[in-house]
Amino acid sequence: MNSALEFVQQAFDYIVIGGGTTGLALASLLSLDKDVKIGVIEAGQRKDDDNILVPGLIGKVLNDPEYDWSFLTVPQPHANNRRIPINRGKVLGGTSALNYMAYCRGSRVEQNDWKKLGVKGWGWDTIDRVTKASERWTPPDSETASLHWANKAVKNHGRQGYVKTTAYNYYYDLAKPFFETMNELGVATNHSEASGDLIGVWTYTASIDAKTGARSYSTNAYYDNVSHRPNITVLTDALVTKIHLRNEGAGSHCATGVEFLKDGRLYTVQSRKEVVISTGSLQTPQILELSGIGNAEILNSLGIPVQVDLPGVGENFQDHFVVPMGAELTGKHHLTVDDLSSPAFAAEQMRLFKATATGMLGSTLSTLVFIPARQFIAPTRFAEILSALDTALKSPEIVNSPWKKWYEVQRDWLENDGVAQLEMILFPSWTHAGCSREGAKHYQMSVFLQHAWSRGNIHAISQNAEDYPRIDGCTLESPADIDLLMLVEAVKYAFNVMRTGALGALTAEIVQPKPSWSDDEIKEFIRNNVKSAFHPIGTASMLPRSSNGVVDDNLKVYGTSNLRVADASIFPIHLGTHPQATLYGLAHRAAEIINEARLEEGIQARL
Repeated sequence: MNSALEFVQQAFDYIVIGGGTTGLALASLLSLDKDVKIGVIEAGQRKDDDNILVPGLIGKVLNDPEYDWSFLTVPQPHANNRRIPINRGKVLGGTSALNYMAYCRGSRVEQNDWKKLGVKGWGWDTIDRVTKASERWTPPDSETASLHWANKAVKNHGRQGYVKTTAYNYYYDLAKPFFETMNELGVATNHSEASGDLIGVWTYTASIDAKTGARSYSTNAYYDNVSHRPNITVLTDALVTKIHLRNEGAGSHCATGVEFLKDGRLYTVQSRKEVVISTGSLQTPQILELSGIGNAEILNSLGIPVQVDLPGVGENFQDHFVVPMGAELTGKHHLTVDDLSSPAFAAEQMRLFKATATGMLGSTLSTLVFIPARQFIAPTRFAEILSALDTALKSPEIVNSPWKKWYEVQRDWLENDGVAQLEMILFPSWTHAGCSREGAKHYQMSVFLQHAWSRGNIHAISQNAEDYPRIDGCTLESPADIDLLMLVEAVKYAFNVMRTGALGALTAEIVQPKPSWSDDEIKEFIRNNVKSAFHPIGTASMLPRSSNGVVDDNLKVYGTSNLRVADASIFPIHLGTHPQATLYGLAHRAAEIINEARLEEGIQARL
């Protein structure tokens, strides 16, 4: 729908703010009950073009304002005062329309440890069940499974869900040497990474349609299945400015409606039952603050009347940090993404993809490595890092922190060999200035820190919803400098990978950074190159209110009776994985919670 006037004249039971990965899936699930009316307000527009649907075109629209919010952090002192980009989808479907389509889960250990933080009902068994409910998996063919170790463990996948998943049918020729090298270094091949144990080297399951080869995302996976129903309406190109709250007394507020901006005019739409915020970790805290929910000091400084004093809003911001490294290959015979820079070759590959759903454009990266700290850090060095960390954790600032429990959990994970601290991805592409060989081919090895100790914050800067929030990732700002030190060890481990076995035989030169560099030189390289992996979480954490929580175990915002949050901002601590699959699972669990609450309300009304 494009008419704001028609939208606000409807009587909605539930309003979902944000038609992204989780929000659009949740709204679609709620609409399966014909007795309720669902309204969705999305700031972006619907775009079903090749830039979204063709896997091999991934990244083409990043920083394009038609597709991407293109957020930037404030200057990061520990990253040489750089402003770090964080791309987020500004289209119907949100970031599920722009991501790398990795449909993989965190570990059983991590998910179960949420209970140590005071979270109930969100352990592995629950997440496994709801994530499977979201998935419609097609097993890879026998040849793909054999040649590329693709996951064929049926019991770990959902077959009747919504998001179509399978393995890519095209693999770059560097994938097999990468597997062989990792095996030679003692990293086992993991044939069932969706089991709750993702340690090892593996080929990931992608959110693509096995028949068409196209991206499967929340728009075509969920919404298109229900868009014909009269009880769901999606308004696009509309920016929510705040939620209207009514004080019910006894410290509780009721969400009565949502104010939004469209075509330069403000509108308000009413909600009869609940409002759900699903705008992601970067914008959810801003909407809460604009509505008067947040740290009273911050709200007062902005001139916003305080409705609910919740100091945790916008805090606990976490992300995965990535450092890219580049190498030149020995020969010119490899096919890499760089070949697509040739218009003729790219056109040929597009014809192949459109006709057969195969070829280079049907794939992105495919091979991931997840390993615990003790597998990439030498024992003596690891002991030194832990000793310095333990000293830092005894400081009064941390001992008296409301976040003390998650420091303890994260410390335990460092010595747990079932928890990945490092992810490595080989990208079949890399460019650099000053390449000495005409037609030379390259690859990029990227190292991702899975459990950074840095904790940032995100807050509104004014009462104007069009002003982007202030995003401070506090990048590399961690106790005992542990984030930087672990990234140094990750880079050195990657040097070893790039020089070993089958992959080493194909590597002519590690160009950047250099293996000959000192630790200090590597640190400076990291400060100049560390990036966001675009996995922000935590800014409306599901934690006890006494621990700076923002939502309870039922996703309800503290101090409200009918306002919930359902997006990555509720994750209290990061998972060592790509978050997409868990976010779809969150949509299903949120739908269960909301439906259970409505059922209970009906029972109470009849008593």
